[in-house]
Amino acid sequence: MFHNKYGCLVTLSNNNRTAQRNQPSQEFNNGVVFSKDPLQVDQLFEVTIDKKINSWSGSIEIGVTTCDPNNLQIPASATDFRDGTWVLSGSCILVNGRSIVEDYGYDLDQLNEGDRVGVMCTSTGCLHFYVNGQDFGEASAGIPARVFAVVDMYGKCVQVTVTESVETRIISNEAINVSLAVQNNNHSDASALSSEERLSFHDRCGSLIKLSTDKRTAERRRPLDEFNNGVVMTQRPLRDNEMFEITLDRLVDKWSGSIEVGITTHNPNTMDFPATMTNMRSGTIMMSGCGILTNGKGTRREYGEYNLDELVEADRIGMMRKSNGFLHYYINGVDQGVAATRVPNVVFGVVDLYGMAVQVTIRDNFDEHTISRDCSVDFESRANSLFQQLSRMCITESVEGALPSPDLDSLLFHPHCGCHARVVDGGRAAIRPNAVVDFNNAVVLTNRTLRCNELFEIQIDKIIDKWAGSVEIGVTIHVPIDLDFPSTMTNLRSGTWMMTGNGVINNGTTVLEEYGQNLDRLKMGDKVGVMRKSDGTLHFYVNGVDQGTAAMDIPESVYGVIDLYGQAARAVIVEQSLGADRLAITNGSAASAAAREPPAVLSSSASSSSASSSSAMQLLFHSKHGSNARVTNGGLTASRPNAHGDFNDSIVMSSRPLRDGEVFEVMIEKMVERWSGSIEAGVTTIRPDDIEFPNTMTDIDYEMWMLSGSAIMEDGTTIRNGYACDLDTLTVGSRIGMARLGDGTLHYYVDGRDMGVACLDIPSGVYAVIDLYGQCAQVSVRSDNARVQPEVHARQPVEYDLQPPVSIVEEVTHKFSTCCGKNILLKNGDCTAIRSKSYNHGLLFSLQPMKLDEIFEVCCQNYEIATIAYLP
Repeated sequence: MFHNKYGCLVTLSNNNRTAQRNQPSQEFNNGVVFSKDPLQVDQLFEVTIDKKINSWSGSIEIGVTTCDPNNLQIPASATDFRDGTWVLSGSCILVNGRSIVEDYGYDLDQLNEGDRVGVMCTSTGCLHFYVNGQDFGEASAGIPARVFAVVDMYGKCVQVTVTESVETRIISNEAINVSLAVQNNNHSDASALSSEERLSFHDRCGSLIKLSTDKRTAERRRPLDEFNNGVVMTQRPLRDNEMFEITLDRLVDKWSGSIEVGITTHNPNTMDFPATMTNMRSGTIMMSGCGILTNGKGTRREYGEYNLDELVEADRIGMMRKSNGFLHYYINGVDQGVAATRVPNVVFGVVDLYGMAVQVTIRDNFDEHTISRDCSVDFESRANSLFQQLSRMCITESVEGALPSPDLDSLLFHPHCGCHARVVDGGRAAIRPNAVVDFNNAVVLTNRTLRCNELFEIQIDKIIDKWAGSVEIGVTIHVPIDLDFPSTMTNLRSGTWMMTGNGVINNGTTVLEEYGQNLDRLKMGDKVGVMRKSDGTLHFYVNGVDQGTAAMDIPESVYGVIDLYGQAARAVIVEQSLGADRLAITNGSAASAAAREPPAVLSSSASSSSASSSSAMQLLFHSKHGSNARVTNGGLTASRPNAHGDFNDSIVMSSRPLRDGEVFEVMIEKMVERWSGSIEAGVTTIRPDDIEFPNTMTDIDYEMWMLSGSAIMEDGTTIRNGYACDLDTLTVGSRIGMARLGDGTLHYYVDGRDMGVACLDIPSGVYAVIDLYGQCAQVSVRSDNARVQPEVHARQPVEYDLQPPVSIVEEVTHKFSTCCGKNILLKNGDCTAIRSKSYNHGLLFSLQPMKLDEIFEVCCQNYEIATIAYLP
């Protein structure tokens, strides 16, 4: 674990096994930590990178030092040590701050989240560094016998957790005592165990948990009203080779998802219990559904032979950390194999009574040969459980069956698809209905082969944030009706080309590692497409932009294919305006496509035409924005609806670039006092359609000039403190504006008063950017924004690359759920509902839960005269 003496911006947690650098977007150093004790000979001290950000250059640094942390004035970074210190920084070995090896092994700056880096001093006094378990050889010799490990969470590196080498881990006295207790009690029965040694649930648990008197049974209260806050843990760490097994006593058939089980290094005495254990970002391994999650991220897509969400009452779930550091799960006594390796030696068992799971009881593994015996399974209960699931699906299936048959020439989805996918809306859409529980087995192909130069394009209509990874798209020679659908298309080993993330895979092998925009970063409403061109090349498109040649010599007869993997839960085929066989898209075609658009029907009134033109050029908020933001009121208002639950991911931008001297001004209309920090404002040359919205404006590290508090920042770095106004002091009713003047300077205005020059040499044609951060929950654009700079600033003629006016459409914040009455037909992307027959079975639900203070509004478009008298 880490030493109690550390850098001034460091916070330790998880029993001093996890270190985090505070204020990572504002500060890049002062993140030095040390091992608690001097390293033993041949002991590997290793950490896992839990979190990185992109605001800075440089990353983690690691090494050893003879300095005792207790007697040390800790420097800002590890490279500042000047006495008895060896550090690996990037790919350089530094001794007392001076480089002795320029190119050693791996470049630490290239490591990603989840990667491991370690250091070891051998018995011969040699220093070795390890990356993901691989020894990169001798870095230096003559290392003293007594050294501490030192880690610097520098630059991009924000959080690390100590891992333990299976071969050389050091067991604490407590763990040794526990291990001895195991040996002494291997042949004891349950009655011989003291109450302290016998496994039970800890007194501290989730807020909705009720424990029995003996603390061996846990129940989630209000199971029909609440689905989470049901985490329970063992009262002591698990011993090596000790089975922790529970029986599933009670389920409710209301929620999706069910029990989750695993292990954690967090101590229940000090842990802040989360709503669900999959929210934990350190020291935690959980089995959820049929996958394994480590620190909240999926590390194994398919594990074992069972899905926890399909278990029924009386089923048993167990887990065991074996003496070799491997974690195994057991379902009804059957070993599911290795779920994880290199598991720390001190871990607590944890159970999350999530969703359908309401009550569990700990089993004693001494009274029966639990693991080896054949276990009887209540097949009747399993059949009833499956029947209930099928019954819940029949309503939506009957609706889909009522849809009219599509045109056979149309490019649609084929109804034969992966087991977790369904094709709806007459073949125009594909969904993963149980997306909160399942993340794969959702491959869908087109109903026919693609024509030459035909674009197969889909729009992402629903995102689930629970998973990593997202939609994958490509082509395959396999016929849908004959295909044995894999869990994911990247598993196919013949006739298949897929784009996944920002790489291209052919027959399961990566052929391009850095190709185009990263599909894992797409958001709801983004589009992605694929085209086989007449010359046999394969091109992918993201939001209409050709990403370039991905592969060559593609066969003529290929089907389009998408994989609704991970976050991607629903996709809709985008209809092309031209005949598919005549559609040819090239770089820069957006402008020519716009030129082919038919002219809008003009009003006979000249004044009406003028007003329409003026409205088109009015400064509004763009329809693309951060995931937690909402644009309403015809583009004039931006808000963060769940302002009491979320404090970031709410960046909004102007609908067009600012003219020189034009002030973009907003008024703060709503604030919440729960958070620190407030509105941030700036300008950027990045177009809204091209930006991948980060959590906050300060994370944008190129082409960005902004004001945060009273600090002026450029590309994520503070260039000036103490500007004339502090945005964190603004209140409801305050106005904040910004303008790029003709001389290239950026000015801010508070309540109409010029605060002076903030930045110089700002390019022309910049977009305004607002971050509804922290306390700021809602702003509206001021209608009198079109102010020009004082005449003392001579306006220079600037040629603008003006784009077509952005059409601001009131955002549709809700859709209808496909779980609806059997007489309901859904159309218009599930925004329109029609009762097809009879007078009943017309029940509808919103797809998503409503947020606080949110209005759910519908418009009645048609009435049936015979029943109108009975309308409520």
